[in-house]
Amino acid sequence: MSKNATPNISSLSLASTESHCCWYCGRGENALPTKLQKCTRCGLAVYCNRECQRGDWKLHKVKCKRLTEIIVDTDVKNRLRSGALKRRLLTLSEGTVILSIRDPDITTIGDMNLAYERLPEAPFFKCKSLLHVDLKGCTKLTSVGDGAFCGCSSMTSVVLPDSLTQLSNNAFFRCSSLVSVVLPDSLTQLGNWVFNGCTSLTSVVMPDSAELGDEVFFYCDALLQKAALAGFDSVELYLRDRYISITLRKLVLRLLRKYNQAVNNADGTEVDKHATALALFPAHNSGSLEVGLFLQKMNVSGGDGVIGLVGYILEFV
Repeated sequence: MSKNATPNISSLSLASTESHCCWYCGRGENALPTKLQKCTRCGLAVYCNRECQRGDWKLHKVKCKRLTEIIVDTDVKNRLRSGALKRRLLTLSEGTVILSIRDPDITTIGDMNLAYERLPEAPFFKCKSLLHVDLKGCTKLTSVGDGAFCGCSSMTSVVLPDSLTQLSNNAFFRCSSLVSVVLPDSLTQLGNWVFNGCTSLTSVVMPDSAELGDEVFFYCDALLQKAALAGFDSVELYLRDRYISITLRKLVLRLLRKYNQAVNNADGTEVDKHATALALFPAHNSGSLEVGLFLQKMNVSGGDGVIGLVGYILEFV
């Protein structure tokens, strides 16, 4: 079989699935006011808007019609441990595979104590065929092991589950095409050199509670440049500041969706609808940021009535 041919992967499930994040900027649907839009040519790539699609087109057009989607949802532990999945991936062309792993029981991918000289034994070591990886279906996954995706130099994005608490040493070492990654709020620990050598990495959402090991973002040239331009001495300080802004944005979008739904369900004129919607939310402050209190504060701060409220919200959208 030719090295660039696509083998008959009879042991894997092949089907279409909806990605969870924009292929260009990495934002998920929960952080967007609208649903992600699919590329009409391949039906696999998804984007926030036309701007993101145009931004990714130079790279995407080369592989648009050659993409293969692989879904692994049975006997996952054995396929990873035996290296069967890796052997399959190593036969495919670079940057042509969208991999989704769906196992509600698996808790770890890879070995958490793998010595550096044994990194080639990691489950996806130098699997250059990988373009996008989706682990969202691993709902109990808590850790990604040492060097699990080390050297996956064609991978541009990865979707991690909300259950994840730890990324071990070298987990994404030298994933030089990785552009963006959203680390879940559950993440508490990043080991040493997790993203070391990810030279294309420009966007990382990192929870404020996460503890960082040594040189996590070493040689992340694009990210280092963004941090410097923003006036920060380190990538860590830059990302922690950015997380606060992103958290506020997600809160505003969530409130905006609730508010719009209340307006749509109300009767009367536009002014009456907005007044009814505001009245539906509690205005008291019980120690947390109540929806009604937040909306009313924006209403006062933003200007006159409904226009002021919507205008203030849209500044964050």
